[in-house]
Amino acid sequence: MNRRIRKNNSFFILCLIIFTSFIFTGENVQAKEISLEEALNWGIENNSSIKEIKDSIETIERSLNLVDTEYGFKTKLSANPIIAGGFERQTDDSSNGDDGEDTSSESNNGPEISMKTTKLFSNGIFLQSEISIKEEDLFDLEKLSEGPDSTFSATKNLYPVIPIAPEQEKYLASNNLLKARENLTWQQEYKKIEFLESYFNLLSLQERLSLTKTSFQYAQDDLNKILQKIEIGEAGERQKIEAKITLKKAEINFLQAQNTFFQQKNGWYLNLGLPEETEVPLVADSPFLEEIIKWTESLELNLKEEELMELAVDNYYKIKNNLLDQDSAQKEAEWNLTKNKPQVDLFGVYSSKDNTWGVGVELSYDIFDGGKQKIEDEGYQAKLENSRDDYSQIISELKLELSDLINQQEINNLNLEEKLMSWEKAKLEEESYQIQLQQGLISDSEFQYRMLDWQEAEIDLKSAENEILINKLRIAHFLGIRK
Repeated sequence: MNRRIRKNNSFFILCLIIFTSFIFTGENVQAKEISLEEALNWGIENNSSIKEIKDSIETIERSLNLVDTEYGFKTKLSANPIIAGGFERQTDDSSNGDDGEDTSSESNNGPEISMKTTKLFSNGIFLQSEISIKEEDLFDLEKLSEGPDSTFSATKNLYPVIPIAPEQEKYLASNNLLKARENLTWQQEYKKIEFLESYFNLLSLQERLSLTKTSFQYAQDDLNKILQKIEIGEAGERQKIEAKITLKKAEINFLQAQNTFFQQKNGWYLNLGLPEETEVPLVADSPFLEEIIKWTESLELNLKEEELMELAVDNYYKIKNNLLDQDSAQKEAEWNLTKNKPQVDLFGVYSSKDNTWGVGVELSYDIFDGGKQKIEDEGYQAKLENSRDDYSQIISELKLELSDLINQQEINNLNLEEKLMSWEKAKLEEESYQIQLQQGLISDSEFQYRMLDWQEAEIDLKSAENEILINKLRIAHFLGIRK
C-alpha cells in the first residue's frame, strides 16, 4: 500500500510540473505575439534608459524653442494707477539735482496709458515702438484729435562683434542637442545588441529546460520500473532509494531550470519595455535572425590594432561629445574675453510729438569691474582645459575597451574550438552507444541519458557560436559599422 502511495505521489509531482508548464504556455497563447525584429525595435524606443535620453532631447528642444521666442514681436500694455480725482506722481527730489528743483519732464507728472512693442533680430538689431496717452488727455477732445504720442527707436551693436545673448544660448543648446542625439544613437545600437544577446541566452535556457524536463521524466520512468521489479522480487530497497534520489535531483534541476528561464524571460521583457500580454516566440531559425547572423559572419575585421583604434576614435560617441564640449567651452571663453572690450552702439529715434528724429553713437567701457572679468576668464579657461583632459582620458578608456573586446574574441574563438571538439567527441560516443545498445551491452535507460549528454554538448556549441557573434557585433558597433 505504501509503495502504491509513493508511486502515486511521484506521478502527482510529475503531473503538477507538467500542468505548471502548461499554465505558463497557456497564458502565452492568449498573448499577442510579435516577432523578434518588432521586439528589438520596440525595445530601442521604449527601454527605460532610452526614454531618459529621449526626454533629455525633448527638454533641450523646448529650451531652443524658448530661445526662438526672443525673436518674436512682443507687446506690453501698461497703465499707471488711474485714481478718481486729482493725482500726481511723486518724484524723488534728491535725484533731480541741487537745491531740490523739480526737473522731471512733463510726461512723467501724471498717470498715462502706454503700449510698447519690441522686436529683436538675431543680428542684434533691436526695434522699439511706444504709443502713450496721458489720463487727462482722455477727456480733452483737442488732445484726442491730435492722436497719442508715439516714439520709434532702433539700436544695433557695432563693436565688438559677438553673438547676442539669445544666439549664444542657442549655440550652446544646439551643441547639447547634438550630444544627446549622438548618445541616443549609440545607446540604441548598444541596447539592440544587448537585447539580442539576451534572446540567444533564452534560446539556450529553453533548450536546457527541455533537457532537464526530459531527464526528470526519465528518472520518473526509472523509478516506476524499479517499483515494478520490487513487486516481482527483482529489485530491493537500495535500488528504490537510489532511483528516488535520482528522481529528486532531476526534479530540483528541472524546477531550477524552469525558474531561471522564466526569470530571465520576464527580465528581458521588462528591459524591452514590452506591454503586458505580449509574447515573443523563441525560435532559432527566424529569417530576421538568420539575416543578422549572415551579415555578422560577412564582416571582415582583420585590421591592425592601430587601424581599429583610428576607426573607433572617429565613431565613438563620447569622443564626438567631448569635442562638442570643447567647442562650447572655447566659444564661451572667446565671448567672455570679447565682451570686456569697449562697447559701440548705433541708435536712432523718432518722436511724433514734435516730429523730431536723431541718430547717434553710444560708447561705453568698464574701466574697472572689481576683478569680475578676470575670475570669469579663469573659470572658462579651466572648463576648456578640463574638457581637453577628459578627451585624453576617453581615448585611453576606449583603447582599453577595444583591446578587451579583441582579446575576448580570441578567447571566444578558442572556446568555440573546444566546444566543437567536445561535440564531435559526443557524436562519436553516440554512435558507439548505439552499437552497444544493439548488442545489449547497455540498457535503453543508459542510452537515453547518454543522448542527453550529446544534446548538452550541442547546446554548448551553439552558445559558443552566439558568443562570437555578439562580441563581433560589439566590435562593429565600436568601429561605427552599422547594418
